[in-house]
Amino acid sequence: MSEMTQTVAGATQPQSDDASRITARDLRSVFWRSFTLQGSWNYERQQHMGYAFAMSPALKRIYQDPTELGRALQRHLVLFNTTPHLSTFIFGLSIAMEEENQRNPEFNEESINAIKTSLMGPLAGIGDSIFWGSLKVIAAGMGIYFAQQGSLLGPILALLVYSL
Repeated sequence: MSEMTQTVAGATQPQSDDASRITARDLRSVFWRSFTLQGSWNYERQQHMGYAFAMSPALKRIYQDPTELGRALQRHLVLFNTTPHLSTFIFGLSIAMEEENQRNPEFNEESINAIKTSLMGPLAGIGDSIFWGSLKVIAAGMGIYFAQQGSLLGPILALLVYSL
């Protein structure tokens, strides 16, 4: 291809068809938007709108055609629910699969939602047991201990750890 990209060292290299269009800025944008995952939670599809919102910077970079972009956003407006702390793993997989879908016309785009669906349950189980079953219980116990000793550190520590 005639397009050139800058490498870290400053040298230019031709961009191959295998090269990712996603930049570090796009990934940071998806990361920061992932904090809004539960902002529009509802009982019908749970975190779906937050998921599509977080994915949109990467999808805009991958799909230049507005019709394809719309189809990709629609693909991510299905039921989604997992522990928000571990959701970025699924975001990364989805971005990689969306890139492959754009490159390869034979790619089965249903597999994008299949992988999301298959991972959201196990990651929710792991995340909930870590954050709700362990970390928050330990924080509450430490907070109670320090509070009983008359220290203000107890409630402050408990609230800080509990709000992770």
